[in-house]
Order: sequence, then structure tokens, then C-alpha cells
Amino acid sequence: MQSNWINQYDNWTTAKAAKQLLRLFHSNANKLLSKDSYDFLLQTLKDTQTGQKSIRGQLPTETIIAHKTGHSGKNNTGLTGALNDIGIVYMPDGSYFYLSVFVSNSMESTEESQVIIAEIASLAYDYFRAK
Repeated sequence: MQSNWINQYDNWTTAKAAKQLLRLFHSNANKLLSKDSYDFLLQTLKDTQTGQKSIRGQLPTETIIAHKTGHSGKNNTGLTGALNDIGIVYMPDGSYFYLSVFVSNSMESTEESQVIIAEIASLAYDYFRAK
């Protein structure tokens, strides 16, 4: 994907479809994955170290998040094609919610894009915590 900037535009999804994929994975409906594969993938997503300032950025430090980040980098004009984070956020009461945030075709700095994602995650967390 990195060899030609335009290639990334052939490899895309929507935030809604990403959330649906998270839900399908998390429920492991129809046993699409073996228990070992499911457990391995879920633990890998929980152990993700990238995106510490994105979904995780403004949430309580003890919050468990199973997530996957994506970042295109910037082109020579400073455009970020994509900076994304999708995940399952586990609440203190054992409930959870799915979140998919895609920042695309942005001239914002990487740091500002991460703040955008973190603020959306924080608002969602507060909303579900209040329920």
C-alpha cells in the first residue's frame, strides 16, 4: 500500500461496516473461528500498543479495549489519507460497546486526529456509562 499513495483508496471500508465486523467477530456467530483462534485474536487486540492516544487516549487507564489502528501516513502535501481506530470498549459493569472512528483525507496533524478520535471515544464512554 505504501509503494503508491493512491493504492490506499482501493483498500477501504466504512465505519459502519467495520463496526459490523467487530460485532461479528466478538459474537463469533456460527463459530467462524475456533475457540483457540478467537481467544488468540481477542487477546492480540486487547494487547495492541499502537493508538495509545486514539480510542484509549481519554478513557480511564484501567479500561480494557480490544482495538485495531490504521494509519496511512502523510503524503508530500501533508494530507493524511487515513488515521483510524476501531475497537470494543469494555465498561466497568461488564457491558461493552463497539466504536469505529475514521479520520480521512485530513490536513490535521496526527496528534489532532488522535484527539478527535479520543474525544469521540470519551463521549461514547460517558454516554454508555450513564445508561
